[in-house]
Amino acid sequence: MEMSDVLLKYVDWAIAQNRKPCSPYYQSLDTTKIASNGFSCGGMLAMGTAHDPRMTTWGLASSGSFNDNRQLWDAVHTPVLILEGHKDETGAYNNGLRDYNGIAPKGHPIMFFSHRSFGHGGDLWSAYGGEFTKIMLAWLNWWLKDDLGSTGKAYLVGDGCKYCKDSNWEVKSANIQ
Repeated sequence: MEMSDVLLKYVDWAIAQNRKPCSPYYQSLDTTKIASNGFSCGGMLAMGTAHDPRMTTWGLASSGSFNDNRQLWDAVHTPVLILEGHKDETGAYNNGLRDYNGIAPKGHPIMFFSHRSFGHGGDLWSAYGGEFTKIMLAWLNWWLKDDLGSTGKAYLVGDGCKYCKDSNWEVKSANIQ
């Protein structure tokens, strides 16, 4: 079984349910806007969806390739979000940064956020999922709902990006318009 098989089976299932008249999801899912995202090992699963043409975007938190992953970088065809804790004791920070540096030259929108005092998992265990969750939700609103306002793109780039102005955060972006 390939790394991508796990999440892509769920995508297949959701698309099938959307087409099935007896399904509670019948014609209620927008199957033209699909994202995958994962934390730690789940980020590896999300990376496995990068090649799938049905993906609109994907991201990872506290994860990344263990080495130069040119096969992944070449397969990317969508916007990518990478979230890391700078003090990640597992090495995920360096892995995510390596992926950012490998994907950015390919021309697809990509953002990298890392909090300088967070470890593995960032603040996902904080109330309401913390800042990592706020960043992820704004990213998904932007790319899945075309939200350019304060709950989407404007939350992550430009004057509305509080992380971009905060020295506790390392923020990188490429190919963002």
